[in-house]
Amino acid sequence: MTSSATPSDELRRIAGLARMGRLDEASSAVAEAVAVDPEDPVLAALGGAVEVHRGSFAEAAVYLERAHALRPQDLVVRTNLAESYFHTGRAEQALALCDKASAMAEPSLKLARLGAHLAQEAGDVELASSLYRHVLAQQPDDWSVLNNLGNLLSEAGRRAEGVELLQRAMTLMPDSPPIRVNLGTALLKAARVEEGERILREAARDYPDDHVPMRTLATFYGENGMDDRQYEAIAEAARRAPENAGLQSDYGQEAARRNDYDIAESRFEAALAIEPALGPSFVGLAAVYERSNREAELEPLRERAMANGADAASIAYVDALRFKRADAFEEAFDALERAGEVVLDNRCHQLRGIMLDRMARYDEAFGEFAEMNASHLKEPSRPGERAERFRADLARDKALVTPQWLAGWTGSPPEDRAAPVILLGFPRSGTTLLDTMLMTAPNTLVLEEEPFVGEIEAELGGVKALSDLDAKALLAARARYFEKVSKHGGLASGTMVIDKHPLHLNKVPVIRRLFPEAKFVLALRHPCDVVLSCFITNFRPNNAMSNFLDLETAARFYDLTFSYWEQAREVFDLPVRTVVYERLVADQSRELAPLFDWLGLPWNGSAFDHREAARARGVVRTASYAQVTEAVYTRSAGRWRRYEKHLEPVLEILRPWVDRFGYSLDDDRVPAWDGTPGVVVDPV
Repeated sequence: MTSSATPSDELRRIAGLARMGRLDEASSAVAEAVAVDPEDPVLAALGGAVEVHRGSFAEAAVYLERAHALRPQDLVVRTNLAESYFHTGRAEQALALCDKASAMAEPSLKLARLGAHLAQEAGDVELASSLYRHVLAQQPDDWSVLNNLGNLLSEAGRRAEGVELLQRAMTLMPDSPPIRVNLGTALLKAARVEEGERILREAARDYPDDHVPMRTLATFYGENGMDDRQYEAIAEAARRAPENAGLQSDYGQEAARRNDYDIAESRFEAALAIEPALGPSFVGLAAVYERSNREAELEPLRERAMANGADAASIAYVDALRFKRADAFEEAFDALERAGEVVLDNRCHQLRGIMLDRMARYDEAFGEFAEMNASHLKEPSRPGERAERFRADLARDKALVTPQWLAGWTGSPPEDRAAPVILLGFPRSGTTLLDTMLMTAPNTLVLEEEPFVGEIEAELGGVKALSDLDAKALLAARARYFEKVSKHGGLASGTMVIDKHPLHLNKVPVIRRLFPEAKFVLALRHPCDVVLSCFITNFRPNNAMSNFLDLETAARFYDLTFSYWEQAREVFDLPVRTVVYERLVADQSRELAPLFDWLGLPWNGSAFDHREAARARGVVRTASYAQVTEAVYTRSAGRWRRYEKHLEPVLEILRPWVDRFGYSLDDDRVPAWDGTPGVVVDPV
């Protein structure tokens, strides 16, 4: 400031420079003037305004803090200071300046807009909605505020009002992808699912390079247990965003959950090609290798993660799986603890439980398995409710299956090719081990838990529709079944199809309707071992497997399932051969030779070894993936004894089945080969 100029002249000069866009000169002039008169509030306010326009928000805040201290009621200073705090990451201080009274008094609405945004980010619904409404009262067609307030109210549970505001926003800006996604999301949350899906799919159609609409649908489907739709949606989202490493990795995780390991591996590798140190993809690849019995690849994967600079926690998870596969369970447990939160809670609890079990720390192991299931029960898809509906549907179907109902069936046309062999048994009863042994026979095609039977039952209209099907419908359904089978593997005229699915126990009516000549192979294991194993296995919680997230529910599901099976077995007079797990692991030749003979398959006698077949089959898509590649072992027989005190609440539910099948709760008796009540089989 020169000696001949007055303070007012200098202020006018600085303001003029700013108006002409000569902001750097104005900034320098302010600095000189402030050095002479640091307590002038007008000069400080002007300096702050200049720096705001320059985008130098940290420098602006210094001036504006001084001006605000000297003139706390000046709304222009307050607004500029709040904006400066916001742009320098000081959101809490910015929000404090946007109190309701000040924001509503500030005429430009800048303070109200900023305050509403900050309050929304801070979760203050009342303040945010008040300030948004204040803006709308003066500018009712502000689409951005309509959008923000609509989102706020939808998230706060005021669904109808949120939808109405977002609809107004979309009317004003019909070509805005974010508004369309927000409206679709709000409609889904308001249980207007058909409208929400339509809005999002139209957005996906109109913006074919935008992954957000399909990603949004994938999230909704996942939260509501619509697994197939979720998978299709996230696959499409990932296809649209090949450069998005996080999305590719997420797609890989979903593929792995569905046992689509080839897709999972390719997506994890795609993500790592974009971000070579991306920890979740290394974690995902490690899980794929372990799950696919490719444990030899874990060490090279670890070296790669180290070389690429992956985080220590992800590398520790790779170590945990390496040690687990080497039966070094204490080292595996320590590595898993170092992995921290890189793995989902349910998977972490499962692995801890497995390791603690192998270290004979059974009470701790059971606690981890219980936590695993508790974490699943908290999922937004409400697996507990879905399990309850599944059991209700099963009980409804069971009530239909009576001799009187069967007597009313129309006739079945002749079968033009051999009916499939149906391999069933409650989950964790040894069906995977048994199907691996059966696939060693020539000219067999084993279906590993494919949903074909259930899909056809649904297409036909459910169990209640089976009695009235005519010959044309039955022939068409059979053709669809074998068409599905043919896409799974080679289906020559002489191929024996072995359709393995544990819960085909609950599909006898539709199987019998389609294939009156089908043979059934029942895998049986001690009910207590089965229910325990289901409870401690980390199944993907679909409608059926969600029944294993609570121990009592698991036992009641077992009781209902076998009640249905035994009832259907009697009504349909099924041809059944039973393979007892405990006998199989004790003397596989004695147990299997009669079964192979019954099925007309050659038996290799002492040369029989299922392990080569297990390795050759590639990915095993069940929870028994690791066991089937090992020599037959006995450690799982009688395992329930180690957890007997934890099973006490459900023993009376299971006791009738224990007795019926020839087992015991008092000793190690198992069903005898000659059909007597039971014998004690010594492990080999």
